[in-house]
Amino acid sequence: MTVTHGLDASITTLDPLGADAVMRSLPQANIAADTAWLHTRAVHLSQAATRIRDAAPARAALRDLGMLTASLARHTGRGLAPPVVEAAMLHLGNIADEVPRETVYSYSTRNPRGPRRRSFTDTPGEHLFINEVSAASCGLDAAIERCRYLPEAADQHEAKAAAAIVHHHLRAFAAHLVTVKRDLTPQYFTGRLRPYFPALTIAGQTYYAPGGAQMPLLVIDVVLLNQAVTGELAGWFEQYVDDNVIYLPPHHRALIDQARGNPGLARLAHRYPHLRTATGLLIDDLLRFRLPHRQLAQANMAIRDEGALGSGGYTTDALDHLVAVTKRARILLDPGSTA
Repeated sequence: MTVTHGLDASITTLDPLGADAVMRSLPQANIAADTAWLHTRAVHLSQAATRIRDAAPARAALRDLGMLTASLARHTGRGLAPPVVEAAMLHLGNIADEVPRETVYSYSTRNPRGPRRRSFTDTPGEHLFINEVSAASCGLDAAIERCRYLPEAADQHEAKAAAAIVHHHLRAFAAHLVTVKRDLTPQYFTGRLRPYFPALTIAGQTYYAPGGAQMPLLVIDVVLLNQAVTGELAGWFEQYVDDNVIYLPPHHRALIDQARGNPGLARLAHRYPHLRTATGLLIDDLLRFRLPHRQLAQANMAIRDEGALGSGGYTTDALDHLVAVTKRARILLDPGSTA
């Protein structure tokens, strides 16, 4: 069992705020846009949050309190938590060693299945979305465990064997995206779900809602692409990582911190030919994901107001930059490359 899957599976079983009944009623409150109900329940649960002293219960509590606060922000149009709720979220974030709101981990791998499932709308589309993101994230965790050791491969055979396992998980990850793209229309996602993913201002700092940039793929990106580009694109990539690493759990943040201090696999493969085939396979997998992901984002942005941002705070330009970074990394593997 991988680190994230084991930790998050245990969090799904927890209800430290006694919020199960409240969370079952959340979709109906959202249908009614019942801001009084949302405010009262969030304030009440915040009182229980102050007694939490351990990381796992704090992460479960952030999941529930965060979704209530996001719902309240959706219906009021104000990305601010009530003061007592803000104080509770700051306390929980400190105990959890994570940002003081719900993240993509909260919404997916830490979200119970069955009757205890937390959702904003309780619609089939949202349940499919949660299930696909959860499955994709678990596969990425397994990929990270193998990918991070690829630079240590002694020869081409060892590198290809390790890459084959990572390749399997990255292909599965891309397949989950294809399912979302096929089954959830832009009209449903943008019109029904996206309003429940607002930015929140907590203690004067803006925290973005769960989004693709917060997924464990960020660890793979750094392991593969670190130092692959130079100039303005390198600066953009560094800032992108800085912006999103804060939303990851501590063990993934630690892996990124370690990887950022070393050349990524693409840069290493440029120097060491025995890594090129394995690294090329994985970079191609990233491109197979990135191109349809960009199409999906563009389809959603096409029906939103001009200048609208995704839940992670980006326009589709960010995906253009990620594609460019990934393609430049692929060029490093060409035998004649002088990059």
